[in-house]
Amino acid sequence: MQAALDSGVTQLAWCWLITRRDGTQLGFTDHDGVLEIDGVACEPGSGLIPGHIRAETGSPARGAAFGAVSSDRISATGIAKGLYDGARVEVWRVDWAAPGTAVRVFTGEIGEIRRSGAGFEVELAGLSARLNRRIGRVFSKTCDAELGDARCGVDVSAPAYTGEGNVADVASTASFTAAGLAGFTPGWFAHGRLVWLTGANAGAAARIDTHELRGGAVQIALAGAPAFPLAAGDTFHIIAGCDGRAETCRAKFANFARFRGCPHIPGNDVLIRHAGSEPVRDGGRR
Repeated sequence: MQAALDSGVTQLAWCWLITRRDGTQLGFTDHDGVLEIDGVACEPGSGLIPGHIRAETGSPARGAAFGAVSSDRISATGIAKGLYDGARVEVWRVDWAAPGTAVRVFTGEIGEIRRSGAGFEVELAGLSARLNRRIGRVFSKTCDAELGDARCGVDVSAPAYTGEGNVADVASTASFTAAGLAGFTPGWFAHGRLVWLTGANAGAAARIDTHELRGGAVQIALAGAPAFPLAAGDTFHIIAGCDGRAETCRAKFANFARFRGCPHIPGNDVLIRHAGSEPVRDGGRR
């Protein structure tokens, strides 16, 4: 690569390798032909345009890429469903006459994706940005495990904790009347998860805000509107929710032995508690 730069006549192109979290690898280039980088074929005509990548002392490298949703490999549907969120990105500088001399100039991951009409802007964050993330446990009265994970241990595939239903009627962009869940107690799926099986949002997951029974009809409200409008007949798989309280863990899941919270940890009220009127005027036991 250095020899090509020193020659005074360059034949350089940009290549991007994107590895999604599901393992799918995509390659793109601004060259007019296919270039193979690291075993991945980078196809032209992707519509991607590189922005500036900058690095400052003490700060993680950041950059941007711009493009248009014109390829079936990067579709508006895929972006809306979050398929590219957190994907690994490698940016290569390539001498298209000698692709084997390619130099990787940036490695990072996709951050925020902003859409505007048929175009999109992708924020790239360097790997050192991970060092700014908070890692470790937060000790609180509520459980910090995810329902069904290895630390929790609850089998969420059991019939008592899962079900399938469909949208009977759409109430708003993020709420609907559900059919097929009449056998579950109201509130059972609050704070739970839902995965769309059919419809425009098929494959996408959502968090459930509330699960109520109104006028004999089951009402589900999502924590946020899905990428595409809901429609009557859309089917879904639904998983019970947990609010992280010790009482819920014991009564709903019979799993208190694996509760990961600290229900007896003192709160901020201890700092302002004053002595009581009891004979032992020490404010009570801690």
